[in-house]
Amino acid sequence: MIPKEQCYGVIVVYKSVENLFLILQQYDEPIFKGSWTFPKGHHEGNETPKETALRELEEETGITEIELLDLSLIMHEEYKIIKHEKQRLKVNDYFIGFVKDQKVKIQENEISAYKWASYEEAIKTFQYETRKETLKKAKEYLSEYESRK
Repeated sequence: MIPKEQCYGVIVVYKSVENLFLILQQYDEPIFKGSWTFPKGHHEGNETPKETALRELEEETGITEIELLDLSLIMHEEYKIIKHEKQRLKVNDYFIGFVKDQKVKIQENEISAYKWASYEEAIKTFQYETRKETLKKAKEYLSEYESRK
């Protein structure tokens, strides 16, 4: 059985004329260095997935005020990676949340850049198909969510 590496994060949305998504460029991880992603990370101690996602969001972006949507809804992605010469299953689960402003203070030892991107820009920016699929699912959910309001 392949060892699993589990991460939790948040797909951060700023409502403007259109939804803008916060995406981060990874700096520290050799496997994914330079690739774009959503804020996420590994759990610590007895944290719940929500606690992990919110802690990682604050650490990587400085964002502390966010309105998470349906907590039972998690955008899920998984793929295989080679880490320390061993294959692992990387699993990322994301909550979706809205912020009221675009203030971001990146964690410079892990994140090299950030941007608020439209859906189209984010799709073009992401290198990995799994990340694009996660964004597509999030966009579909947001369309349904906004039509119910």
